[in-house]
Amino acid sequence: MSTETTTESADSDEIDDSAVESAPESQQDEPTADQAPDDEGSPTPSEHEETDEPTSTGLPETFRAAIQSEPLKNILRALRATVDEARVKIDESGIRVRAVDPANVAMDDLDLSASAFESYEATPGVIGVDLDRLWDAVSLANKGDLVQLHLDTESRKLVVAVTGLEFQMACLDPATIRSEPTLPELELPASVTVDRATLRQGVKAADLVADHVGFRMDPEEEVFRIDAEGDTDSVDFGIDADDWEAVTLAEASSLFSLDYMKKIVRTTPAGTAVRIDFGTEFPAMLSYDLGDGDGSMTRMLAPRIET
Repeated sequence: MSTETTTESADSDEIDDSAVESAPESQQDEPTADQAPDDEGSPTPSEHEETDEPTSTGLPETFRAAIQSEPLKNILRALRATVDEARVKIDESGIRVRAVDPANVAMDDLDLSASAFESYEATPGVIGVDLDRLWDAVSLANKGDLVQLHLDTESRKLVVAVTGLEFQMACLDPATIRSEPTLPELELPASVTVDRATLRQGVKAADLVADHVGFRMDPEEEVFRIDAEGDTDSVDFGIDADDWEAVTLAEASSLFSLDYMKKIVRTTPAGTAVRIDFGTEFPAMLSYDLGDGDGSMTRMLAPRIET
């Protein structure tokens, strides 16, 4: 994953993962067509590596689980904002999904413990899932409904049972789905934890004037700023100690695609505390707990780098 460079006539933001084949264009809307080549001098959040495959790369011998519909819907909303197909890694401790969007701009990293489920039984393996088809089934569940999932290993289908309805979905071959990237180890100096509503307010304000949004922090000022500057108008939204839950003050300033940031904020569950880690011209990591802390989601977004 790597950032992109922008000039006065071109903005770009890309997570460089060129060692991995791009996913089909149909997976996600492409960003603006003014993408610039990678800048060799820009920060490189991830080398061109793929993560190690799990011990078992085939279908698990056993997968049977039950989960409340609302947390499952929240997870699917987030993942579908980035990709429409994913490798779901399964073992006795829970499930994990890591996926980068076709344009190499955004990445999601989901870790869901077995304790997040009402019941859970699994052996190690990988399932290829069409997230849109899974959403079609799960979206029929009402709040409070239990969604039953199990893998039929003979037919190689994922069975989804919701309120008397049973869906059988063909599993995708994981080998046909883009390999997950390595989660880069970044030293991001600034960190602030805010409520999703506060973050949403700042992003909505930025959307009034520009197609990008800035995250800024000045340790002396002790304010986290969300700002944007368009051709004629600008907006500045300051968040101080009255509105944040935790903070690590440091000098930091980065620009991000507003389209991508809006997707992240829109698909973050309401009432969630979001931790934002960022630096100067480095990717931002937006992370939050799922449910009662039985899982976590990290949303990573590459910056726009202006020259």
